[in-house]
Amino acid sequence: MGVITLTTDFGLRDGYVAAMKGAILAIAPDVSLVDVSHQVPPQDVASGAYILSRAYRYFPVGTVHLAVVDPGVGSARRAIEVETADHRFVGPDNGLFSAVFQQESTWNAVEIRDAGYFRSEVSPTFHGRDVFGPVAAHLCNGVPPAELGPPVADPVRLNLWTVQECDNTVVGRIVHVDRFGNAISNLGKRRLGYEDVRVHAGEFKFDRICRTYADVPEGRALALYGSDNALEIAINGGNAARNLGLKRGDRITVDFGPEYA
Repeated sequence: MGVITLTTDFGLRDGYVAAMKGAILAIAPDVSLVDVSHQVPPQDVASGAYILSRAYRYFPVGTVHLAVVDPGVGSARRAIEVETADHRFVGPDNGLFSAVFQQESTWNAVEIRDAGYFRSEVSPTFHGRDVFGPVAAHLCNGVPPAELGPPVADPVRLNLWTVQECDNTVVGRIVHVDRFGNAISNLGKRRLGYEDVRVHAGEFKFDRICRTYADVPEGRALALYGSDNALEIAINGGNAARNLGLKRGDRITVDFGPEYA
């Protein structure tokens, strides 16, 4: 038995998710399927990358994470399998695993080429059902990744997930705005800490990083680490993205050192 998580932009109105699950269960009937999200905005690879990145680490070692946000389905884009110390990922090579490459210290990737692990009939418009789902199932059944295809050393990465460091400054990006309007960055607590830190986001500056939303009065903006230890800009009881004009892709700059306190 194994666990396969599912992250897609398929939605729940149509039968796409069910068809993909059926293709998986036909190969690995005892596998446990866990829905991370099927509400990724259509073709929004960056949102899919973020949602996957905030969920996968909490699953058991050996879990296979199937992610399909694939605007280039049927094109020359590669299909890949990525393996880290504890997890495996299957999906299109279009930047969907960018956060995984940033967060994991070691990883190996292969291109999925061996059609023997696909469904017998492959639609050029539904690789989730006919390629990625079956491959994830075969991995749970014990197929070694090396049998899928050749190594990949240059998987696609989204620029959104890059981090720049220069002297006492770290520059990242807002990578997600959640349903509460919190503007979440790709900068983490491990890199920054709490002491002697000044945060710049848009036209706003924060002289400290708070520990909870209630550290400031209701309606006041703040910087803090969210539940996954990612630096975010929020408003206690309000919507930071709307009220501060922040959006995905905006720079977030952190200066650190006693001279910035």
